[in-house]
Amino acid sequence: MRPDDALLAQLQDGLAEMSLPLPPESMDQLISYIELLSKWNKTHNLTAIKSTADMVRRHLLDSLSIIKFVEGESLLDVGAGAGLPGIPLAVAKPHLNVTLVDSVQKKTRFMSFAANALGLSNVQVRHQRVEAMQHAQGYQMVVARAFSSVDKLCTLTRHLLAPDGRILAMTGQPLETAQIQDISRVTGFEIMHSEKLFVAGEQAMRNIVVLQRKTG
Repeated sequence: MRPDDALLAQLQDGLAEMSLPLPPESMDQLISYIELLSKWNKTHNLTAIKSTADMVRRHLLDSLSIIKFVEGESLLDVGAGAGLPGIPLAVAKPHLNVTLVDSVQKKTRFMSFAANALGLSNVQVRHQRVEAMQHAQGYQMVVARAFSSVDKLCTLTRHLLAPDGRILAMTGQPLETAQIQDISRVTGFEIMHSEKLFVAGEQAMRNIVVLQRKTG
């Protein structure tokens, strides 16, 4: 098989193992995205992962592992880097309006190029620090992958959330009890849900923490 066919087969098998059906055209878009990322990565160093097969597992499947938690019509991906998890989610959910924000220009240039090349009209890219952003209506979902800390993510994005909006924090290790208590005390957010994520073929620990503003 040609490399692109091998990547497609790997993606298909991984999605099947994770019970995440996607139409063929969406899977083609996802592989095209990985091929673009691999090409740009040779000169712009956008990701430490060099192998396209590893990118399928550690970028595509990892990003899509949170899809059941993504609700509503608007999502902000904070510190999106090369567009992860925002671009895979935008491909899988074409009616979801996704905003990708990053403060590093070479990364926003790539994300803009990739979104245009893939025909993702539901994606906007912002070259900006998240704390300087404004959004009048507020995003229904804020997501971050491997952000510095969950409490900092809450603090920096609370002004961008809709009143009933939720933060999806993708982490490696699960939060410890002390961290959970600190988040609740310092940020004004409470943890609605926390669980281990299953990513086909991935041995590293992956978790998600879902947070919402405290009420009352």
